[in-house]
Amino acid sequence: MWRKIFVLVKKDLLAEWTSKEILSSTVFFSVLVLMVFNFSFEMVTDRMVAGPGILWTTFLFAGILGMNRLFLTEREDGGIEGLMLCPIDRTTLYIAKWLSLLVILSLTEIATLAVFVVFFNIALQGGLIALVAVIVLGTAGLAALGTTFAAMAVRTRTREMMLPMLLIPISVPLLMAAVKCTAAVLGGATLASVGSWLQLLIAFDVIFIAVGYMTFPTILEE
Repeated sequence: MWRKIFVLVKKDLLAEWTSKEILSSTVFFSVLVLMVFNFSFEMVTDRMVAGPGILWTTFLFAGILGMNRLFLTEREDGGIEGLMLCPIDRTTLYIAKWLSLLVILSLTEIATLAVFVVFFNIALQGGLIALVAVIVLGTAGLAALGTTFAAMAVRTRTREMMLPMLLIPISVPLLMAAVKCTAAVLGGATLASVGSWLQLLIAFDVIFIAVGYMTFPTILEE
């Protein structure tokens, strides 16, 4: 199974490396969003209050853009039908798509975080490892939701609207937990001080990865 997953993830990443369609659009969009927020909070002395929320809002909307493009490309080229004809389990396909989206979103977030630190003059105060851990956990949950809902939305005529309508309301608990943990790290505190929020973040990942794993075969068939 893992060999098949590796082949599928490699296919997606090579396709993105060749076209750079998703990364270029998501990174450019993230920079624009951060630029707008930077000018909006130009006169605010303490940007740390809104900083974590701005960062995760940018991650979310850039992620939605990438999720749409990843599955739309498969849909336009007949890739989904081709993958369904392959002798692989649908659950294997879900894991591969989730990992592909996780890698692409992570690369976008690395660029976004660098711009965020410069624009908002953020000092990580030695909490880089903790911040990376929070971002990875949050991104894993977003990728799980995105893989499931993008596969549903790509088959509809209003896919550009359908994916945000499905994903944003359900991702609110994840965003709240991620913002609280990020605020603690950027404020110089440890993750232990926000242990309940960290547990919520982990629980969200486990639940929605499991839900996507179980429902993805049915979604593809429909």
